[in-house]
This record gives sequence, structure tokens and C-alpha cells, in this order.
Amino acid sequence: MAAQFLAVCSAEMIDNMKYLLLLFLCYSTLFALTGNDISNRVLIDGYSSDFTPDEYIFRDTLANCVDASLEPNNDSKWGTYNDVRSIKVTWDNSCLCVAVDACSWGNNVMLFIDVYDDYGIEDMSELNTWKRSFKFYNTNPDFFLATWDTNTDPQFWTVREGASTLADEVSVEDFSSLNTGKLDRSMEAKIPWTTLYPEDNTQRTMQNYPAIKILAVITSGSDYESGPDVAPDNLAGMPSTADQSVILDNYAKVLIDEDGDGLPDMGIEPLKRVSFFKRPPFKPIPLKISSVDFPNGKTFCPYREQIDFSLTSNRVSIFNVQIFDMHGKYISNAKKVANQSWRWNGYDKGGKMVPFGIYILRFISDSNEVSHKEAVVVIK
Repeated sequence: MAAQFLAVCSAEMIDNMKYLLLLFLCYSTLFALTGNDISNRVLIDGYSSDFTPDEYIFRDTLANCVDASLEPNNDSKWGTYNDVRSIKVTWDNSCLCVAVDACSWGNNVMLFIDVYDDYGIEDMSELNTWKRSFKFYNTNPDFFLATWDTNTDPQFWTVREGASTLADEVSVEDFSSLNTGKLDRSMEAKIPWTTLYPEDNTQRTMQNYPAIKILAVITSGSDYESGPDVAPDNLAGMPSTADQSVILDNYAKVLIDEDGDGLPDMGIEPLKRVSFFKRPPFKPIPLKISSVDFPNGKTFCPYREQIDFSLTSNRVSIFNVQIFDMHGKYISNAKKVANQSWRWNGYDKGGKMVPFGIYILRFISDSNEVSHKEAVVVIK
């Protein structure tokens, strides 16, 4: 009887061990940590299913992952088949691995990476390549990965140090399987740390820049156009047509080197290192001017002085300031002296001093969302 009891117990123990082993295997499949070498797990083949849910740093409802979705799958202005579905990030000792799950119906997909604070792309339309109608705020990308339509060979570009309009193509391991109408495809790349942090540059190290900012967009296929979707969503949303300039002002931020040793941290889940400038989901935020400030007052004499003014808005945008007289005649544009600050010397576009009187400053946002007026007085 005792022997029979032990045999039953042993069988149950074996079954329990098998069950625990199965649970462990399932867990290890669902959750993978950064490690010294993940090249056998993460393959650059245009299918990102080898990334695990803890490596999704952004996702929508088509991503089918364990965690809750951040954005709905209908946020693209051109529909499901022109949509960024998820961005995935992980790493090992040698490379940063990235993937963008998307569908692009005859358009393009771009992934932007910002490492350094002191330079990077400000206006894509002024770049020497991939000219698109995107302007960046809160981030200035130093690198980007881009592919067009059904092309399988993406391009990886690095912005020249200190520049904002010049980029050079460099070779990394990448592949894209993006295809019109296919919702299970990706653009992937393995980017060496030595590409992001050059070994011969003692300032641009991971120790000095331990986090990266990332965002992805769907763009039209033509130069000087924008697109219908960005991930994560920018604060103003996206336009319905590609002929409108877009300000991209949101990002996902991934902390790579938390302990400050200048090396990528191992044994961590990337998702736990993610933050956002503004975390999705949210509705587009209408642009509003909070205040217009005149530090020296709104009255000035062009013989002796100029008038300075600045504005504060609830989100970043580009403004131009036009000057008109009281009859609606255009006089000139104010000179921009900083991001949201201007100066007017009291002269018209022809270089002549204007007569004394009241003049109207008209603030117009590049997105045409806001037109605001302020009056100033020119005296003798």
C-alpha cells in the first residue's frame, strides 16, 4: 500500500513539475529580458513576433499584446491600412533592436531616434534627404530609419554632428516586409551602439546621454508632404491631407543606462523604462495663446528704441507676426529673436520709418489654428 501511495505521489509530482516547466516556458516566451546577446532570439526579417510584450513601447488595439492598448486602431486619418500599430525596442551588449509594426498603402514609414540634446533635425523639409513636411518640437532626431511602399531594404540615416539639415546614410542590419493591405508586417533594424554613440567621441557617450526618444510616422510618398499617422500621437493630432505641415511634439522615451556606467543595462524589461512627453491616449489639444508679454510696454519711439514681445501658448507651435496699420495695410513682419519672441524696429518692409499712430500685430500659427491680434503705439 505504501509503495502504491508513493508511486501515485511520484506521478503527481512529475505532472506538477511538467506543469511548472510549461508555465516557465510560456512565461519566458512572453517576457524576455535584455541580455548580453539576443541575436538568436530577435531576427531582422520583417516579422516582429520574436519581440515580446514587455518590448512594446507603444501599441494600438491591433497589436494584440498582453498589456492594455495605448491608442485606438482608428486614429490614422487615412484608416487602418495607413497606420502605425506598434513600436518595439530591446537591446543587448552590441545593438539596439527596433521594430515598427505598420501598414502603408503606397506610402512610407519612418522611425526617428533622438539621442543628443544639442543638435538634430528641426524641419524635415530642409533636410538634404527624405524631405517631408514635418517640424519637430520637444525632440530633434539625430537618426532615422525609413522605407517606402513595399521596398524591403530600409535606409538608415545619421544627422551630421552639430547639424540640422545634413544627414548621411550608414549601413545597419535592417529589413522591411511592409506591404499594401497587410497588417502583420514590420520594418526592423539592429543598430550598433557604436553608431549611436561613436567610440571616438568622448562627449557623446551613453553615460552622458543615457536615454533615447523615439517616434514613428506614416508619410506620403512625395517630397514636401506630411502624412496621416504618428506614434505616439502628437498634441495637435494629424491633418486629413498631406499638403499640410505637421508639428511633431510627442515621443516615447526609453532609459537605456539607468546605473550610469555608460553601458546598456542588462536583465531588464524595456517597457518598464518607457515614459512619454504626453502619455496616450488623449484627444488633440486645441492651440491657445495664454498671454502676449511686452516687457517694456506697448508704446515706443523708433528713433530711440524697438519694441520687444513674446507669447506663451498651451502647446508648442510656430508663429509668424505680421504688422498692419489701422487701415489694414500690410507694413512688415516682426523679426524673430527667439523661439516665441519677436522685435519690431518701427520700420516698414521698404526700410522707411512708419508714421506715429496705432499698429496691429497679428500672430498667426503655422497650422492656421490661431490668429491673434495685439495693438501697439508708435510715438515721436
